[in-house]
Formats: sequence, structure tokens, C-alpha cells
Amino acid sequence: MTNRKRMGALLLCIGLVLVLLVSSVYIVREAQHHHCTGLDCDVCQCIEATGRLLRGFSALALLLVLLRAVRALIARFRRCEGRVCLAKATPVALKIRLNN
Repeated sequence: MTNRKRMGALLLCIGLVLVLLVSSVYIVREAQHHHCTGLDCDVCQCIEATGRLLRGFSALALLLVLLRAVRALIARFRRCEGRVCLAKATPVALKIRLNN
């Protein structure tokens, strides 16, 4: 089941990258050769919608990074058995006596 999840995640990532790439190419191509016809210009509306899509993906990416950071902090807190430990466990921090 893990391989299926990984394959699904990989396909989702590839899809997102393709959407971002095609959207960026569309905006650049239309911005260079577009002659606006006025307030109801379909191309300008499409460019604006594509820009909103790109901003949405950037917000989603930021949210995913923040969730990953919170998840890592929670995992670290659980490893410390409820205590707040920001430093790595060293012999001194664990109060281990080192005799020769």
C-alpha cells in the first residue's frame, strides 16, 4: 500500500508542476503578444485567472511547508517524552556519568 501512496504522491507532484509550468508559459506568451480589446477582454480575464491560480499554489506550498515544520516539532516533542528539549541528547544532558 505504501508504494501506491508514493506513486499517487509522485503523480500529484508531477501534475502540479505541469500546471504551474503551462500556466507560467501561457502568461508570458500572452503578455508579449496580446492586444487588449477593452474591459471585457477574454484573454485578460484568463491571464488574471491564471495569476490567481499561481498565487493559490504558492499559498498552498507555504501551507504545506508550515504543516511539515509543525509535524516535525510534534515528532521531536514526542521523542523527548513530553519534556521540551530543543538540543540533541548528549551524555551531559542525559546526566550520564562517564568513568574511565
